[in-house]
Parts: sequence; C-alpha cells; structure tokens
Amino acid sequence: MGSSVTLGTIEIPTTFFSELLVSFKGPRGSFKQYAFFDVINEKVPASVFRNKIVLVGASATGIMNPLSTPVDPTMPVGEFSANALWAILNQNFVEQPPWSAAAELLLILIVGLLITLLLPRLKAMLSGIAFVALVLILLGGSTSLFVSNGLWVQVTYPLIQLTLGYIGLVSLQFFVTETRKEKVEEESAETNRMLGLSFQSQGMLDMAFDKFRKVPVDTEMKGVLYTLALDFERKRQFNKAAAVYERIEDVDPKFKDVTERKKKLIQASETMVFGDGLLGGKSSGDGLVAAGTDTRPTLGRYEIIKQLGKGAMGIVYLGEDPRIHRTTAIKTFQFPEDFDPEDISEYKEKFFREAESAGTLSHPNIVTIYDAGDERDLAYIAMEYLEGHNLERYTKPRNLLRTRQVIDLVGDIADALNYAHQKGIVHRDIKPANIMLLKSGVVKITDFGIARITATSQTQTGVVKGTPYYMSPEQIAGQKVDGRSDIFSLGTMLYQLLTGVLPFRGDNPAALMHQIMNIRHPNPKQHNPKLIKPLMFIIDKALEKDRDKRYRDAALMAGHLRTLGEKMDVIAAKRAAESGSKG
Repeated sequence: MGSSVTLGTIEIPTTFFSELLVSFKGPRGSFKQYAFFDVINEKVPASVFRNKIVLVGASATGIMNPLSTPVDPTMPVGEFSANALWAILNQNFVEQPPWSAAAELLLILIVGLLITLLLPRLKAMLSGIAFVALVLILLGGSTSLFVSNGLWVQVTYPLIQLTLGYIGLVSLQFFVTETRKEKVEEESAETNRMLGLSFQSQGMLDMAFDKFRKVPVDTEMKGVLYTLALDFERKRQFNKAAAVYERIEDVDPKFKDVTERKKKLIQASETMVFGDGLLGGKSSGDGLVAAGTDTRPTLGRYEIIKQLGKGAMGIVYLGEDPRIHRTTAIKTFQFPEDFDPEDISEYKEKFFREAESAGTLSHPNIVTIYDAGDERDLAYIAMEYLEGHNLERYTKPRNLLRTRQVIDLVGDIADALNYAHQKGIVHRDIKPANIMLLKSGVVKITDFGIARITATSQTQTGVVKGTPYYMSPEQIAGQKVDGRSDIFSLGTMLYQLLTGVLPFRGDNPAALMHQIMNIRHPNPKQHNPKLIKPLMFIIDKALEKDRDKRYRDAALMAGHLRTLGEKMDVIAAKRAAESGSKG
C-alpha cells in the first residue's frame, strides 16, 4: 500500500491499493502497429524501430481476451500496455488524491444538509432549479478536476443521495399538499353550505341549489336539501324540486318520502308545462297552464299534451293539432334576454326563413315540418312526431348496431342529405342526437334549418353549447360551408357507429378543433378489427380535411354504401348456401 511509485526521476501516483490509474492517449490505433509477419520477413526495415520502445503482443481475435477501457471496449492487452507506458513517460497521470475519500464524505454531509434544511423551504419550481443546479455542480466539478488536473474524485454516492432525497422530499410534499387540499375542500363545503342557506333564506333557490350541489350529501345535508325541495314545490317549480329529491334519492332512497314525492312530481310534469328556462334562461312555460286545472295549454293553435324533453333549441313538447287531430312534436326557441329588440326581430326573421326552407323538404328520411310561429316571445316549430329514439344510444362500444344495418342507415341519411343539398339547404349539425331511428326501422334526420339560427344566437351571446365533435374543418375555420361539410359530419358519425369511439377527441375544445383541422383520424380497425377495406375507404374519403378531396356530393357516398351492402349480401348468401349444402 502507498501513494506513489518512484521510477528514476519519475514519481508515479497510485491509489491506496497501489493501483496505477491509466491515462489513455486515445482509442485503439493511437500507436503505430506492425504485423509480426511483416517484421520477421523484413518487409518493415529495422531502422523504423531505431531509438523506439517496441512492445510485442498478440492482437488477433481469439488469442487473448481484449480489455474494456473508457476509450475502447475491446482494446488489446499490448495496446493497453502502450498507453500505460506512454502515461508514465509523459507523466500524464490520473491521480486519486489522498483527500478524495474525505471530500466524498464531506459532499455527502453537505448534500444531506441541503436536502434537510434548504430544499423543503423552497417553492416547487425553485426546489427543482436548485436540484438541477446541485447535480450540475457535482458533475461539473468532478469533470473539471479530472480534465484540467487529472484528479479523480468520486461523486457517485452524493449524486445518488441527492436524487433519492429529492424524490422523497417531493413525495412528502405531495402527501402534505393532498392533506391540506382535503382540509380546504371540507372548509369549502361548509362555506358553500352556508352560502346556500343564505340564498335559500332570501328566496334565491336556484343559486342555493347550485351551492348545495358542491356539498357532500351527509345526514345534515339530506334535511337541508329536503327543505329546499319543499321550497321549490311551494314556488310551483316542480321539475327543480324533483331534481333535488333525486339528488337525495341517489344517496338514500329511504329518506323520508323523497321517492313518493319525486314520482308525484314526474306524473305532474307529464300533464303540465312549467318554466324551465330556455337558451336565455328566461322562463317560457309560465302561464301556459294554470296548475290544478284540466285545460291543456296551447301554443299557437296546438294543444300541449306533455313535455318530451329538451332539444338543441329549447324544450320539446308533445302537441296535437285540434283541427285535424294530428299529433306533432313542437320545438320551442327563445332568444336570451340580453338581445336588443332589433336583433331579436332580425333573428326571428332568419328563424322563420330557415324553418320555411326546411318545410319545403319532402323526403322519407327527413322529418316533416308542418308549421312555425311565435307566441308570447316564444318561437316554435311544429313537426312530425317520431316514435323511436336517436342514434346516440348506439355510439357506445357495447351497444353497436350490426355493420350491415349501419351501412343501410347511413346510406339512407346520405340520400336524404343529397336531396336537401340539391335544394340548397345544408344541415350544419349532423350528429347521432339529430338522427331518429323509428320503431319501423326507418331513419330520419331532424333539426333541418335549426342549426344556423342556433349557432347565430350562440355566437351573439358568446356561448358555445357542447363540444364540436362532428364539425367539419371549414366550419371550425369560419368558412362558408356547403354540402361537403355535412358529408364530413356524416363520416364522423359513421366512424363512431362502427367503432364506438369518436375519430377526433381532445381534452378541451381548442385541442379538439386542432385534431379536426390538422390530425388525421385513427385507423378504425384499431377499434373494430372486423371492418373491411371498402368500408374504411368510405370513411377515409368522407373525413378528408380538404373538402375538394372529399365526396363531391352525398349521393356518391350513398352509392358506395349501397354497392358495398349489396356485395356483402351476396357473400353472406353464398356462405349460407355453402353451409346448407355441407349440412
């Protein structure tokens, strides 16, 4: 053991275990090499070796195992010896100073103090910057000592300590933050409860319910919500009272008489029309029916039988034309209160113009519009009543329709769109929710002429309802749209009906719009491996970003779908015949 070896006037530093740390001149080939065969056959003159140190060693593969070095993973033993000799003669040594062990211990101590005392006091970003800076200092200092002075000081253990310590510190801070967050949420729930009670005492029941929604429903909140529901009932806002009872029922169906009260309110809502606030939040149903009477409310010449639900424009009612006893669906629309009177007049004119255009459409796959009008500042459209349900229920992976049925349905929709486009009418809002599948199996497009006026009102108020999963790139870009925009939307719907997923998705509207405009849709076979190539071609063609590359009209898309369906039927019939012959 020692710190150096003296060779003449040269002092060679060694490690504590008397090992020489070799400083390499370079990788394999840094020294001149000659083949031993050439030397003994005098192909290399002896003068080449005059006044030179000559090392003789085996270098052929398989004779001696090569050495793995920092500069070459397969360095021959002879060349390794040459590097060692070169380092001694040129006094180019790598030295592990006697104080390296003490320095390493000191670094471990310093890093431990920094992790314990400094980093926990810093904010997350500053802590991260400090961590990176410490890593760079350790690596940079070690590298600098090695390169400039040939000193080798180990920093491996301090680096490991720093990394593990930082990870542990971040994890600890995360758990502490989560604990604080839970405490804040509890305090926030109590604040919302107190605000809700204050709003309730002032008669602002909607605001009270909005605050109570943010509070977990425990035993105390059940009583508070029950009282709120009773207040809604007293104000004859029965649908909202039912919503409050339903919130209680979701947690505890046996709490008092919430289930019975909810059922009674639902039954009442089927025979009475209540103000529920439409697009503008202004109550439109108040006064149509006096509670407790048997007289049906009327809208225009139509008698309101019951509320069916809510559509894109507002509330949808089941009505009857008493003149001819025809059952109709009546969709209502009301502009927000913040519209100027002149704007309301202008948009009403557009509304009726769109309704009139849609009323000219007569196609077996397009819902028929009978009438349009306005009453008590409430615009409405009376249309064909459809017994069935929309296609939205068939967009889930576990509830998909058969591929063959989807082809027929989408083909019918494409035919109907082509008919409308030839009339100069673009739907602008093709999606599963606007396609009705009747009990008879017939498919019908709804809301023709409605999308434009709805979009106009939403632009005016700065409100966007929903997320534009089915919009075409040109719609998002604000360009003038034509029938090819509906084809893109239909392609999106076809993709979803066949796979159960949307082709374009995003965490927010901006990300979704970027996907629609710039990112190609995923291969549908990823979600439904049974899809055949011709069907994927139709999807790809319909979902072209450039509308000039899309189907030029819906009739061409419908034709491709019809042809594909017929070929599938032929193949299915052939297989059935072959199976029958084998049996």
